Amino acid sequence: MFDFNLKNYGFLQLIVCVALNIAGLIFVQSSVGERIYSFMSQLGISIASLIICLLISFLNLKKVMPKYYWFFAISVFALLLVQITGTAYGRNSIRWIRIPFVNMEIQPSEFAKLFLILFSAKYMEKLDIQINQFGNLFKLFIFYFIPFLLIFIQPNLSSSLIFTTIFVAMLFASKLKFRWFLIFGGIFALIFILVYSSVRFGFIDNIPFLRDYQKNRIESFFIPTEKNEAQYQQENSVIAIGSGKVTGKGINNDSPNSVKNGNWLAEAQNDFIFAVVGEEVGFVGSVIIILLYVFLIISCIVIASKQREYYKNLICIGVAAWLAIQTFINIGVATSLIPNTGVPLPFFSQGGSSLLSIYMGIGFVLNIRRETRV
Repeated sequence: MFDFNLKNYGFLQLIVCVALNIAGLIFVQSSVGERIYSFMSQLGISIASLIICLLISFLNLKKVMPKYYWFFAISVFALLLVQITGTAYGRNSIRWIRIPFVNMEIQPSEFAKLFLILFSAKYMEKLDIQINQFGNLFKLFIFYFIPFLLIFIQPNLSSSLIFTTIFVAMLFASKLKFRWFLIFGGIFALIFILVYSSVRFGFIDNIPFLRDYQKNRIESFFIPTEKNEAQYQQENSVIAIGSGKVTGKGINNDSPNSVKNGNWLAEAQNDFIFAVVGEEVGFVGSVIIILLYVFLIISCIVIASKQREYYKNLICIGVAAWLAIQTFINIGVATSLIPNTGVPLPFFSQGGSSLLSIYMGIGFVLNIRRETRV
């Protein structure tokens, strides 16, 4: 079941992940202050996630991956449980399920991203060049659309968009012909124009698949004069990042001019943790952290390029896309480049499901790296 060969192990990739995780713990502690339970909880989840990552990195994939249909089945079952027994956990949408007999809740949509990668990689390998046949492509989209819809109706628009981005990235890396991308691109462009026009011309209330709080966030971004809480959060985030200047105000600083210390940042330990990074370690520290993410993403792509087995290439591309889009969205929200949406920063933000799932994804990449000469 396990292979402990360390000859080609990706120690550098693992060190970067752990470094990001440790940095995340430091900033979570700075964000939560005296709420030591929150920090200790995140520390415990970090240790457990790292152990699981290491175990996955030594799995024998030849015995695990032939059972790839289970990834789809488990993902859909967990997402259905959210609809049946899920909890909002004090938020705007029902996204969590409680684990029986354990005082813990998980967010299945985070693990659905990983399961999509594993299932799609093996299924695309099975289809090979025949993925270009309409019937086969339609079946693949059904397998994608079922968990996508279950995430979307929670509602969880941000995760459903990340889910879609991962799937599209894997399609690009597959043997799907370019003509299909022209067709899909035209459809998505038309949808974007319709949605954007609805926002700009005041018809956003007529968009049926958006909740009120989502409409407010999008509207406040495109029409800044109509500000709401979401817009103020982003403005405070930008102020915090800018106030850090070159080297920052220092971690756990007691500056009376700190945006974080003044409690002007909602979800400082989660959605807006990059604002805390910018304020406390400044431009230099922020760039170093971003470069670590860039290295991790590029390393996944490099490992993918060395693969002879089709599904391994697709797994690495899927994980790279996952890291890239989620990092971009979180930092984009914190810097007000895109509308406010709740997406955790990988390895940084407080939250067990996000941290564990991304560590599991890295575990599969390390496993593939271990069996590859790079």
